[in-house]
This record gives sequence, structure tokens and C-alpha cells, in this order.
Amino acid sequence: MNSKNTQTLVILGRHPAISLAEIRARFPNSKICARENAFAIFENIDLPDLKKIGGTVKAGLVFAHSLDFPLAQIAEFLANEFAEKSGKHNFALSLFPEENKTLKTLLVGVKKSLQKAGISVRFANKDFANLTSAQSTFEILKKDGVEILIAQSGKNWWLAKLTAVQPFENYKFRDYEKKFRDAKVGMLPPKLAQILVNLAVRDSEKLKVYDPFCGSGGVLVEAGLLGHEILGSDVDPRMLEFSTKNLAEFNFAGDLFLHDARQKSFKKFDVVASEGYLGPPRKTLPDENMRNKIFAELEKLYSDFFAWLDCRRVAICFPVYLENGAPKFFSSQTILPKIAKLGWKMQNSEKLIYARSNQVVGREVVVLAKN
Repeated sequence: MNSKNTQTLVILGRHPAISLAEIRARFPNSKICARENAFAIFENIDLPDLKKIGGTVKAGLVFAHSLDFPLAQIAEFLANEFAEKSGKHNFALSLFPEENKTLKTLLVGVKKSLQKAGISVRFANKDFANLTSAQSTFEILKKDGVEILIAQSGKNWWLAKLTAVQPFENYKFRDYEKKFRDAKVGMLPPKLAQILVNLAVRDSEKLKVYDPFCGSGGVLVEAGLLGHEILGSDVDPRMLEFSTKNLAEFNFAGDLFLHDARQKSFKKFDVVASEGYLGPPRKTLPDENMRNKIFAELEKLYSDFFAWLDCRRVAICFPVYLENGAPKFFSSQTILPKIAKLGWKMQNSEKLIYARSNQVVGREVVVLAKN
């Protein structure tokens, strides 16, 4: 457990704004001390592992903050770590933002300093690059080694000992090895599904999570793994069958029912976490007329849905169309003004975009609560 003023260095995922929003939701009393695109420094968070945080790649406890080039501090820290151990020791350094020339200088310099002190070491960095999650797991944590996470912002250097790595194999299993799925209707990445649940639930220990567009059950699986009650519905009986079978793989039963989200449901639940309906699948960017038609249909769907909805919070994805790899056409500009009239207010202060540059349709993550 982290003590009250201990600082934690968090290495953010591919979508840093979403990663930060998730951490702030899970740890509302946390204090952010520094932020760059690749990392953030927090006080008052406890991350013993990363099984329940979808947007964080690595985490470590900060042991030094300096304005000086950190070679000597790293060598001293590692010397103390290895002082009571015999044999050859594994260590690694990962620098954020990554810069191979500086990292090579640190790796070679630290190794020479330790060898000069009579400590036999090898570094696990291949080609003087940062370690991947897999390398951190198998080359460091499973070999009783030490990885130092180094974060640089201007003249500031933060040094942290790696304590947690995202369990990449677990997410891979829940993604690519899911038995029942349909690529034609889209596949929600399990990391994003977990993030949606965390954004909706925030710091509550156990709530009933409802996904009204449950598809093959990605959000429901993540909600169950996080210890929440499961409620799901879909307008497509085939998708409900997929959800039921995918939940059964994890011994989750859940409460699933056939339902059109535009119609009021009398089921009780605390929060909504859902990918939502992103419109018809597209491989090319729709022209203005088609885009306006799709956005008008989405506006009607979500106006009907939010009109009857009664819960604490909603974390949902609205579609955004990308042009030349950048998000440009936002359905939320059409949807949000309509549901705002129903009393729903967006809670996130910055746009949260989950997309790849080679996609046409991306996801805008929106967190809403009723005034």
C-alpha cells in the first residue's frame, strides 16, 4: 500500500487523456503532480497491480526527483537493491519520453558504475530501447530483477522502481481468443471496456452495471471481473446469445434480456457503461449528406434512450469520423445538445478519443450525469 504522500509514476497507454480520466475516476482523492504525454506523477493512489486499470501500461514508486542528470542516483539505488544478493543481477531502464541516445548513455554508465563497485550486472534493454510489457514481466519481474522507470520533463527527472505491469496476456485472451464474436459489428477492445466500467463506477466498490447495447458482452465481462453486478440487453437475439456464452466462459450469469434501448426498461441499475451504437460499419469516409443522415439517426436513438434513463452516471462511446487519420466529424456535436435538454451534462473536461490513425470510425468516450 502506498503511504499518503508517496508518489507513483504512471506510464500511460496509447490514449493518454483517457488513461488519466480513468485514474482520476478510480482515485478521486489523488493529486496529479506532473503530466506529460507519456506519463503522469500522482500522489495518493495505490496500484499494487494493473489488472483493474485498462489505460495504464506500467507503474512504479518514485524514489527520487532531481534536476541533475540521474546516472549517479540510479547507480546508487541499484547498488543498494543488489547489495545483499549474490550472483549476476538483471536490471533495466525505461525512459519516458523514449530517447535511445540518452537511454544508451544511462545504461552503459550505470553498468560501468556498478561493475566498478564490484556488482555483476547485465541490462535487459535490447538495442538500447525501452522494455515492452512482456520484457518487463519475463526479463525483470520473473527473474528477480529491477527496472527503473525514468520520466523527464524539461530539467526535471523522476526515478521510480517498477512495481506493476499491465497483464497483457489476460487482455489478449479476452480479445483475440474470445469464442463468440462478430467482426462485422465491431469488437470492443477489453481495455476500453474496462475503462468504460471504471469511468461509470468511479471509486465505488460494487454497483449494478448496465450495458443497453451489450453486443457480444465485452463490457459485461469486464464489469464482472471488476466485481460488479451485471445487467445487459440488446435488440439482436444473436448478440444476446453471444453475450450469454462469453459470460459463461468466466462463470458469470448476469441478467440479460432482449430490449430496444429506445424503449423504457423497468430494470433497476446504478450506472451505464456501454460502447453504444456507432452507426453502420464503414470502410470509407461518408460524404456530408450520408454523415448528416447517420448523425440524425443517432441523435434520435440517443434522445429516446436518455429520455427514460435514470441512473448515477453513464460512460458511453459516440462515433467520430476520421479524415487523414485525425478525428474531424463528431456525432456528439449533434447528440449532446439534445440530451443536455433532458438534464444530462458531460462530466469530462477534455475530449477523450479512442481511435487508430488507419481507421475511418473512432470512438469518443463521454461521461454523463444528470443535473
